[in-house]
Parts: sequence; C-alpha cells; structure tokens
Amino acid sequence: MNNHNSYAIISRKKPSIIKHSIAIILGTTLFCETLPVYANQFLDDSSVSGNIFFWNRDRERKKITEDYNHTRQYQGYKKNIRQSTFNANLDIKTGFIADKLGFEFGEYGAWEVSNGGDGHPNEIGFSGGKTRWDEDWKRDVSGLSTYKALMHVKIDDLFWLKAGYIQPSGQTLLAPHWSLLPGTYRGFETGTTLDFQEHGALSMSYMWADKYKAPWYKRLYNFRQWDNKTEISYLHSAGFQYDFKNNFVIEGSFGQAHNYMNQYRAKASYQIDVLNNPLSMSYQFYGAKDQSHSGLDVYDGLAWLQAATLHYQMGPVGLRAEGVVVKAAGNQGFFLQRMTPSYASSNGRLDVWWNSRSDFNADGEKALFAEISYDLGHLSNSLSGWRTATSYAYGWDAKPNALDIQNATNKRKYRHQRLAESAWNLDLSYTVQESWAKDSSFQLHYTRYNNHSKNPSWSNGYANVFQDEHDIKFIVTLPFTIFSPNQK
Repeated sequence: MNNHNSYAIISRKKPSIIKHSIAIILGTTLFCETLPVYANQFLDDSSVSGNIFFWNRDRERKKITEDYNHTRQYQGYKKNIRQSTFNANLDIKTGFIADKLGFEFGEYGAWEVSNGGDGHPNEIGFSGGKTRWDEDWKRDVSGLSTYKALMHVKIDDLFWLKAGYIQPSGQTLLAPHWSLLPGTYRGFETGTTLDFQEHGALSMSYMWADKYKAPWYKRLYNFRQWDNKTEISYLHSAGFQYDFKNNFVIEGSFGQAHNYMNQYRAKASYQIDVLNNPLSMSYQFYGAKDQSHSGLDVYDGLAWLQAATLHYQMGPVGLRAEGVVVKAAGNQGFFLQRMTPSYASSNGRLDVWWNSRSDFNADGEKALFAEISYDLGHLSNSLSGWRTATSYAYGWDAKPNALDIQNATNKRKYRHQRLAESAWNLDLSYTVQESWAKDSSFQLHYTRYNNHSKNPSWSNGYANVFQDEHDIKFIVTLPFTIFSPNQK
C-alpha cells in the first residue's frame, strides 16, 4: 500500500518535473538567442561625450565697515575673485537592455590655474571643504568628482525611473545648483507621460532624496536645518505639467523637507503671435511655509515670490520684460526656492534668472528686469553665430529681516529701512556654426551692480545683499563626442 502510494506520488510529479525542464531549456535557448540582440542594443545605442570649459572671472566689491558706534569707513573696491579655471566632464550613457534598462555615469574635474581674492568658494573649482558642512570659506582647490551614476528604467515610453546619483529631470520642485555642471542628489525619481492626442499631454513625476552635493563639493552630505546642525532625513516632491497642445501649459508641484518646510509652485505659460512674431508670457508663483519644528522659524506664515514674464522675438531682435514681487517676512528676511535655507544645502526650481548678481528676493521687494538682444548674423553671413544683449534690473522697497531688527540697538531705525538695488549687464557671445569645433561657444558677461544703501555687505537686516560690484566673466565651452549612435 505504501509502495503504491509512493509510486503514485512520483508518477504525479513526473509531468511537473518534465514541464519545468522543458521550460528551462526553452527559456535558456531563447535567452541565448536574444542575448546578442540585447547586447547589440546596449552597445549600439551607447554614447561617450563631454565638454572642456575655460572660465575666467574678475570681480571686485566695494568694502564698507561699521563699528559698534555705527561709524562707517569706506575702503573702496577690493579684489573679491580673480580666477582662471579649466573644467572638463566625461559622460557615458548606455543603450537600453531589452528597451528597458540603461545606465549613465558622469565624471568631472577642475584645475585651478589661478585664484585670488577672498570670495571663496568661487563655485567653479572645488571648495577646500569636501562637503558643505566642512566649509571654512578660505580656499578653492583642483580635483575630480562623480556627478552622476544612475540606473534608468523605462517601460514603453509611459513609465520611467532613475535611481542613484541623479539630477532632477521631471516636474518636481527639486533642482540642482549649477556651476558649469549640475549638482547631485542621492535618491530616485520616477514619472509618467499620458498623451491624450489632440486633448493634450499630462506629465507627472515624484522624487525622493536623502543626500546632496553642490558641484563645487567633492562629497555628498546630508540635509540640515537653518542652524546647520539639525539633520533633515530627506526631501521629496511631486509635480505635474499639462500641455494643452495649443501653446498653453500649466504646471504645479509640492515638496517637503521632512518635518521642517513645505514648498509650493504653480506656473501658467502661453504663446501667441503678434504681428506674425511669437510673444511668450508666463505667471509664476512660489511659496514656502515652515512646518512645526524646534528652533527658529525661517518665515512668518506663508512666504512667496510671484513673477510675470514676457518675451517677444522680432526676427533678430529679442525683447524681455519680467517682474517679481516678494513677501518673506520673518527671521531670514528673503525668499528661497529651496527647502533647506543654508547655503548650497539643496536647491529648488525657480524659472526666473536675470544674471544680475543679486537675487532681488528680499521681503517686500519689487523688482523689474528688461533686456534687448540682437542676432548679429542678420547683418552679415560673416557674423553668423554672434549675439549681443544688454539688460537692466531694478529692485526697491526691500525690508530688513526680523532677527536683525530684534537684535539691533535702535530697533525703530532698522525696522523702517527700505533698500533699493540695481544692475546693468552687457553680453557678447559667439557659437561656432561649422567645422570640427561646431557648437563651441565663447561668452563674455559684464555686470555693474549698485547697492543703493550704505550698509556693509550682508548686514543691518539684509543677509542676502552685498555692496556694489563690478563683475566680468569669460567662458569658453568646447563640446566633444568620442562616439554616439549617430556616428555608427
């Protein structure tokens, strides 16, 4: 009886064993047959490329000191940055295995040819401190660092995920700092795009990160609160963009620094033709609010920055007009798009940038910006690739922060301060149109910044405003490709 049952059990198992064996054989055969296809796809779609940069900067800043009796001494313009740096990066990007899995790796280096002044870190070379929390503001050095190393998963162009050392690429609030290359988060980002044909397209993404490094630091570091000591476990953000496919786009996003700060963003942009030329316009809202936490609050209630932009292109002539209004009452006294207040500790999305030295983001400040640009290639074929521009920014009504007012001897005097600031800019650039150096570029930028007060830099309630500056930047960019899918 027992022998019969044992034989029956073995008999019943045989078909199952046979089926699994057949499946394994077929699966192995299929894998061996398709492996060359996946390997070819992985290699054939791979690329190796990079850039060589040269950066030269000469910046001087007016120095004003103030003693305990509020007696000011004017020491004229002092050397702030005198710097020449070579940078280079190398990016390796693979194809997708089975059209699903790919990898990216990026390394970069900086060689400080010369460095003078007291403006450290210069944010182009590497800081002498390996992380933000080692910063001593004393020196810049040469070196190497990895800025991306990630796994990229995609499914039928509907779903994607990036994980590792990454730069945000979706619709969230998180963004990196830039020098000549971007900063790096350690975390993951995932998203999707839903195409509704003529009704529009919806893109959504979510990102989580527990460490970051600005591109002038060599190592990743954790997030911290305003005191530079209390750790923030992670940052995360979700966002969306809806393109109506009629030149109207809306965007929205929300982010949090864990148990510390909430951040908000909304944007609407639209383009129409005026006299057969494109006119682009946008309205943007950025908000921030402290969560309940120990220590000093950054803001009193909801802080915000609102912006409106216009850009009109008439053939070779470009016209820009933009404006911002800020409310950032509280201990910090200015609005930041990032969720961690400390310098270089993280960064956030802000689509307004005037390259005018100041952030024009003090509490109560209103600021306007205007630019006119011209494509010189319109005058002659020999000038193709040359572009020039001039711009002016002016801000007024900036209020001091609450913390410095509270600590001031004469609180009434400080409370009623209102600061104005302005900047004039000149740009000249050239992009190589043909030859082996195609797409190489040369950029010259000059800013003359004027602080219309006699406050020393970063003082008297204006922790984000410095004294008058003259600033000249010269940048050369030489892109190169070792190989790419287009070359095969």
